[in-house]
Amino acid sequence: MIFIDTDIFVIERLFPNDERYIITNEFLNNDLVDKCTSIFNLFELLGIASFNLNIAELKKLLKGFSEVYDIKILFPETSYESPDAFIEQLFHDVFEKISLKMSFSDALILSVAEENYCSKFVTWNVKHFKGRTDIPVKTPAEMLKP
Repeated sequence: MIFIDTDIFVIERLFPNDERYIITNEFLNNDLVDKCTSIFNLFELLGIASFNLNIAELKKLLKGFSEVYDIKILFPETSYESPDAFIEQLFHDVFEKISLKMSFSDALILSVAEENYCSKFVTWNVKHFKGRTDIPVKTPAEMLKP
């Protein structure tokens, strides 16, 4: 699966004048199969978009996100013996990432991508992830190259 980071959706949705918009849009509209992102990315996008969209537009974005982008939403692994075990493992995984000098939200997001064995991680913020995961980290521009 090809994991797509929040910044890609933020540029496409909210910043049409960004110099990366055309490439971002081309990447998102490419015929890639197995695109995915995490529930944390979706809510990060909603939080950012809440400054520009009204409540009806936010609800529409939330409800229709996976259909609009033809993308699978990934959740943290929950097959643990108890809710306490789930939380303990989640925080353990996140702390491991934070110890590599990552923000909390980036650590959460990367943990989900790794749990789901994603084959690529696409972001404009390569420096936030490269060297902190075995998943190849690429920009949308790099993904569009033949």
